[in-house]
Amino acid sequence: MEKKINSFDGTKINYDISKSSKDNWLIFIHGAGGDLTAWRKERYFFHKKGYSTIAVDLRGHGKSERPDLPISYKLENFAKDVDTIIKHEKIKNFIIIGHCFGGIVTIMFQKLFPLLAKAYILIDTTYKAPKKLKQLFHKYPFFVHILNHILENENLRKKHFSHVKYKKFIGTGDYNAFRIFSDIAHTSFKSWIFTYENLSNFNGIKIMKKINKPVLIIEGKKDSIFNVLKAEKIHKLIKNSELKIIPNANHIIILNNPGVLEKEIFNFITTIKNFE
Repeated sequence: MEKKINSFDGTKINYDISKSSKDNWLIFIHGAGGDLTAWRKERYFFHKKGYSTIAVDLRGHGKSERPDLPISYKLENFAKDVDTIIKHEKIKNFIIIGHCFGGIVTIMFQKLFPLLAKAYILIDTTYKAPKKLKQLFHKYPFFVHILNHILENENLRKKHFSHVKYKKFIGTGDYNAFRIFSDIAHTSFKSWIFTYENLSNFNGIKIMKKINKPVLIIEGKKDSIFNVLKAEKIHKLIKNSELKIIPNANHIIILNNPGVLEKEIFNFITTIKNFE
């Protein structure tokens, strides 16, 4: 069942909630340009296992509101949105699962709310923003915002945004032009660029060093966006972590390899105390 909630700053956040027989919750967070429906197969698998789930449309994505100011897309704000939902639904026993940018939001959640989650699962993510992304926004900020001003218009601001039809992108590679265009179109250039602008400042090294909760790191061996070396670095930074490399998976693992992903997540969560 989809719901909307006013977050801490008044931004309307859309999420889908499914309560099962167990009061153990899995909270799914999608990547930049995506939306909550990307987790459809994984959530169905865990519903059959009796787990309750929530999938979130991050601010600026899916059916959530798209704020107009870059500061509204601070990484901490995405994490605060997740916390707002958790508090509203009175959820106590939960694990957060984040893919790509969703993994970064998960790390920011740990920074702000270190005592709440039972464990974390980080999928195809990074410990630090790529240098090229940082250079783009720090060297050419005027160009980026002028481009945004040109592409944004009143009609787009009033547009009713919907979820992506992910079935047509199953089997695609990391840099599929049609999927990337779809991400931008469904997110809006404004939200897409503001998200990446704030992402360019991300450095989670200090946060990861302090994590003392169980963490599963899942990485596609063929991921060309955040590669295996980054996953190995995260594994070294987080003391109580486990690393799983999926041999034939790329960055789009949640669409292309849901069966393997479900198995690895399930095996991990059954080892978490009081979360069987």
